Amino acid sequence: MNALRNIWQNLIALSDNQIGLAALALLAGLLSGLVITLFRFAIDLPLVSFFGVSSPEDYESLSADTRIWLLAGGGALLILIYYLVPQAYRGTGVSHVLLRMERHQGYLPGANTLLQWVQAVIALVSGHSVGREGPAVHLGAGTASLVGQYSGVAHHRLRILAAAGVASAISASFDTPMAGVIFAMEVVLLEYSIRSFVPIILASVAGSIVTRAVFGQSLAFAVPELNIASLWEIPYIILLGTIGGSVAALYILLVREMQRLNRLPLWARWGGLTTVTILISLQFPEVLGIGYDTVNNALAGEVFVLILFLLLISKLFLSAWAAAVSFPAGLIGPTLFMGAALGGLLGQASAWLFPDYPASIGFYTLLGMGAMMGAVFRAPLAALVAVLELSSNQNIIMPAMLAIVVATMLVGEVFGLPSVFQVQLGDRLKQQGANPVRQMLRNTWIARVLETSVVSTGRELHRQAAELVLDKKPEWLFIEGQEVLLRPASLAEALTADPEAPTFDLYKIPADRRQTGRISLKANLQDALDLMQQSQLQWLVVYRDAQFTQIAGVVSREGIEGYYHYSSR
Repeated sequence: MNALRNIWQNLIALSDNQIGLAALALLAGLLSGLVITLFRFAIDLPLVSFFGVSSPEDYESLSADTRIWLLAGGGALLILIYYLVPQAYRGTGVSHVLLRMERHQGYLPGANTLLQWVQAVIALVSGHSVGREGPAVHLGAGTASLVGQYSGVAHHRLRILAAAGVASAISASFDTPMAGVIFAMEVVLLEYSIRSFVPIILASVAGSIVTRAVFGQSLAFAVPELNIASLWEIPYIILLGTIGGSVAALYILLVREMQRLNRLPLWARWGGLTTVTILISLQFPEVLGIGYDTVNNALAGEVFVLILFLLLISKLFLSAWAAAVSFPAGLIGPTLFMGAALGGLLGQASAWLFPDYPASIGFYTLLGMGAMMGAVFRAPLAALVAVLELSSNQNIIMPAMLAIVVATMLVGEVFGLPSVFQVQLGDRLKQQGANPVRQMLRNTWIARVLETSVVSTGRELHRQAAELVLDKKPEWLFIEGQEVLLRPASLAEALTADPEAPTFDLYKIPADRRQTGRISLKANLQDALDLMQQSQLQWLVVYRDAQFTQIAGVVSREGIEGYYHYSSR
């Protein structure tokens, strides 16, 4: 048994072995894909089986009374659950994942993940105007994180596993494995590295395999064959990007302003959102649920301009409210809905302005989706890849790049706004991911700078025991119970200075002692540096086990600083 445990630790848990990490990521991807599949079934089956709708998003076919009772009942149940759940387990959504990735090395509590599953199912089945992809990100990351936690992996590998779960979730939701990889690295992991690519790609493929096995090879949207008809459309594409960036900025600002509602009690924040959703749905039931049926109609050019405009305004308002008050469902779906409505509007406007020109409404609808996604989430590459995979048409790349870049730059450089996820987090997270030194330290295992020549000993040693310790020729002696390091040369000098002494007190002999703290071998260099700064220490003793009984070695602040100075050359 001990031999198996040692093999597991050496190859999987406390290791930099890429094969072991890839195997764990594959497992995490499969499990995340399974969780997302069950999540989708939990949303779809009640609507189709109990309410008899033709599709899970066909709220329009329900009577007004049924829609009202669904929304009111779902909203009331969500508020009740919130008050019954302890505060520590209430965090959900993409913002929760980003917070745990930054502050907790990717440790996502299982209770929060379960709560996200339950609350998102209730919110979506009851018809609230939210999306399933945000909760899917949390479910994927949480599932993969639990795999890593039960496996005992080091912190720098746990973050990669959590990001792999995100990739699997996005892939399983849209059947877009490439977009899943890019979203996980661009939005969640905040970096691109060879170490991360392989496990995240494997997890994304695994998620896609699971959903294709269950649902078949079908994309979330019915995208017609699209193409740019002429280079004369480029100015109009730039206009679309400009308007898309402006709408994205308006949406982010609206989320920021509506966060003032958080001064109210939760029953008022969520209850007010439910009430307003009911009122809007009386006139526009298309705004209910995820809304992908309306997106598909917009791609086919089958939605009237006035309806598209009113749906855009309604979705903008309801989604911003939900995002501002941390309603337990997503805003990725609503963002794509808004982009589709905006692109559809401009596509139909082009048909009116140039009736003899063969412009495609679906073409501009898809570009609008990409522009809004890239600008709202500040993830232009993920948006571009998503558009490419959804259309399966390489001719969309150039116009999509143009629209997405214009929209993203407008939000970031002209309006000076962060991503909507950072607005949601507010003061809870000061994003430090852009610091390259911090990124490097966080992705480096503490074992890279470990000094392993350490002997642990008690405070008092008999002469014979002291001689045996010195025969091992260690670099350091660690005094148990005193949390102190000293050089063995000090003990050797004490033996020579007093050849008749039977015992030696290592805390009293003349020596240069170094006070230490404790840290796990799972830690990364940033963990170690943070602990040193908090405790004003220069040295840490590194332990293999959670009980702090098996010493692996010691690390110093000087060793960490030397490592990143050398690596940054």
